[in-house]
Amino acid sequence: MEQLDDDIEKRLRQLEMDNLRLRAELEARKAGQKASSGMGKFLTQSSTRLLAGRKLKGSVRKLFDELPSGKVSKDTIVDVVVHLVWRITRIGIFAIVAAMGPLLIMMVQTYILNRQNDKLEIQNQLLGRQNDRLDQQINLEEGNRRSSLIFFMSNIMDKIDDEMKGNTARSLSDPLVGRIVSLSQALRPYRYLENDSLTPRQLSPERGQLLFSLINSNLDEKTYDKIFARANFNYADLREANFTDAYLKGAKLADSYFYKANFDRANLDRADLSHAYLEEATFKTTKMDGANLSYANLRKSRMEDISITGGNLAFADMREVYLDGDFRNSNLEGVKVQEATITSVNLEGCYFRSLSWIDSLEFYHLKGLASLREYYEPMKEVDKKGFTSDTLYRLRLDPHSPVMRIVACNHLVEAIMESVEQVKVVKKQQVKEGKPLSLYPVSNPFGLEDLGIKKDSVYLYRLSSDQDDVATTVMWLQFDPKTAALAEIFPGGEAPRKLSFNRNLLQKLNTECQQAQ
Repeated sequence: MEQLDDDIEKRLRQLEMDNLRLRAELEARKAGQKASSGMGKFLTQSSTRLLAGRKLKGSVRKLFDELPSGKVSKDTIVDVVVHLVWRITRIGIFAIVAAMGPLLIMMVQTYILNRQNDKLEIQNQLLGRQNDRLDQQINLEEGNRRSSLIFFMSNIMDKIDDEMKGNTARSLSDPLVGRIVSLSQALRPYRYLENDSLTPRQLSPERGQLLFSLINSNLDEKTYDKIFARANFNYADLREANFTDAYLKGAKLADSYFYKANFDRANLDRADLSHAYLEEATFKTTKMDGANLSYANLRKSRMEDISITGGNLAFADMREVYLDGDFRNSNLEGVKVQEATITSVNLEGCYFRSLSWIDSLEFYHLKGLASLREYYEPMKEVDKKGFTSDTLYRLRLDPHSPVMRIVACNHLVEAIMESVEQVKVVKKQQVKEGKPLSLYPVSNPFGLEDLGIKKDSVYLYRLSSDQDDVATTVMWLQFDPKTAALAEIFPGGEAPRKLSFNRNLLQKLNTECQQAQ
């Protein structure tokens, strides 16, 4: 019994201890909740005070206190509004200041990136210069290799001099011709330094020197034919070269550089001048029948009394060019002739593949016989080549057009003037002085206003160079077709001087030009 009581007492004590422990834990939990609630309240009040401010909070509390009574004073409202505006402004300033941080970081980052890009650009430029220098070095090494062939060329020229001694035929032996051909093939084009930079196009000055030396050797035409049949003079550098009276029939001169070159009275029949640079070159009474001038640059060149029948002028650049001559049966596909001066030209049989080309001539500001449709009629043809066919348009002279009679009469009158002995003497003398003369029309019975040629009953010509003007003209020649009288006139008022000429030309003149008069 006593043992049972002891057990009960132990259990009661244990229960009391558990009860005390549970109370302690419960009180601890309540204390923690109060602390957490107090901290939350503190944080809330602090945040509100930070955002709203003490003064704004006080003014709002005062407003709420006055609202139940319905007596809200103006000072209270003003106080709330003023503190509200001031607080918003203050928060905005802090927001701007806070936003400036990332913005400044981005600006610094952008500045660093720009500096990095600049340095990369400088590095790329340095690499580009390094590559240019490497190209220069490679091309200079190529030039040095070719310079070793100059000694071989000198030996060939010495051999030519040896064979020309006592050689009235001016011909070369076949072995020497073979050496010349081999040398022309070995002298390949390259880019060389000019004004501390490489030339934009590959050229061969050595080929130009070889060709110019051969032309000045005055060989016979058969020897030139043998050389030009196999020799390669493409990409030759011959700027401002003088090829007056030169024999270049069948020469391979594609992609060559002939800036301001002179081809007066030269023979360029069947020569290959495709892609050649011929800007400001001169061609007077030049033979160019069958020549290939496709894609050639002929800007500002002067073609006077030339013959280029059956030539290829496809896509040639002939802007601002002076044209006078026989262009029959030539390929005019895509020729650029903006602002060109077209005088006595014969375009009979010339062809192209698109009518848009002839229609576009109206907008090219041409001078002279510019309106081709007024004188020529494009006729459609079918060009068959094997199993393929192509459509082209060929120019045929309008039977009602006076253009051929005008051209023929002008040429006949010029032939009459050229037959005068005094004119021959003056022209020969001027050629020796390096100033060749030509006849330029001033007036005739037809008139060409675009060229400044007045319409008159007589033919008036001035004999001068292409660089002379009216004041520096060498001779003034006047021909009256009605009286068949030719005279030299003087601007100073002196009496005209009658001139003798080849009167056999009169019969042909009267027959072909009687209607034009």
